[in-house]
Amino acid sequence: MAHKKASLKKILVPTDFSEKANRALEIACELARVTRCSLTILHVIELPYSTELRKAKLRQELEKSAKPALKETVKKAKNSLSRLKVDIKELLIIGNPVNGIVQEASAGGYDLICMGNRITSGLRRLVFDNTTSGVIDLSNVPVLATTSKQPNIKLGSMLFGTDFREGDLNILGKVCALANDLKSTLSVVHVSKKKGFEEMLRFSGFEALGRQRVAYKDIHFEHFYNSDVDSGIENAIKDINAGLIILSREHRSIFDTLFGSDVIDDLVYKVEVPVLVYPI
Repeated sequence: MAHKKASLKKILVPTDFSEKANRALEIACELARVTRCSLTILHVIELPYSTELRKAKLRQELEKSAKPALKETVKKAKNSLSRLKVDIKELLIIGNPVNGIVQEASAGGYDLICMGNRITSGLRRLVFDNTTSGVIDLSNVPVLATTSKQPNIKLGSMLFGTDFREGDLNILGKVCALANDLKSTLSVVHVSKKKGFEEMLRFSGFEALGRQRVAYKDIHFEHFYNSDVDSGIENAIKDINAGLIILSREHRSIFDTLFGSDVIDDLVYKVEVPVLVYPI
């Protein structure tokens, strides 16, 4: 059956052929199964700093190695979506992985980037570069970061974390459209550090505005209290049994990206549940 008004039409799936990338492909295929959106599986070859002659040789060697792996990945997707009218393409480019993914997502008019992520400690995040984090920081396209830890794909319950920003209200309509496609329960969650009349008033006001904006029936607004916001959201994930976490992010300066930390940074690296980040 055709999905003329599906929330997703094009998904970009970057891959480095790792276990976590294969998991991201599985989730992308699940989304395509529901929405009939197209998939483009992208591999970016990054050439090390070297002479131009050496780079040319390396490029040939790396392309020769990557092309069969990319074709095998596309074959997996096609097998997963057999008998469905889903367009699946492959794309191989040369360049910096973060820039290559971000530029292709923008130029290609994609609705979502679905890519693998690793669970790691704060110290390892400071020492080692992470492509997924860089894409989330720079992309104007929503990014779904997944890990290979979760044993099953469970998209029937979604948690949208909000800090009462106006941008969250604008995103709420898109989130509801996705929840409708997935036939998912949507819980809009705010975590307050302490109880008080002002926090209750803000939450009630946001809920009222949210319900004015959207008409989705299976939506619930939940107010949690915890002195640590990260822990509060993690507890909410368990209480709601959420299979997909949705957050919004405002673009940050280069200084903040290098030295700052926020709830999104922590959750993307800590939780086993996929995290979908919408840029504001």
